[in-house]
Amino acid sequence: MTAPIELRLEHEQPAMDGLITFDGRVVEAFGFNDVHSVRMPVGLLGEVTVSFKSGLMSQPAITFKGRNGALGYNRAIEPPDQQQPEIENFVAAVNDAIQERA
Repeated sequence: MTAPIELRLEHEQPAMDGLITFDGRVVEAFGFNDVHSVRMPVGLLGEVTVSFKSGLMSQPAITFKGRNGALGYNRAIEPPDQQQPEIENFVAAVNDAIQERA
């Protein structure tokens, strides 16, 4: 079982701040100027990816791809460069749990 992880993603506009948590079995996303939280059991996830590309046709994002027809979840993010390793570690922890369940 993975120790609980909290990933706080701050934004230059405080209302867009968000928090993504993972307890080893469920990923939850809160905030991001959304009135609904999102809950994703590892069993419904196929893979988690993160992109830090930014430009005319791309924006940094963390993507939770669904498995077996589950819709998944995509969140645009604007992390500072120094937070990228923390985000990559979060993604790796979730992907490890997905692989353990497979």
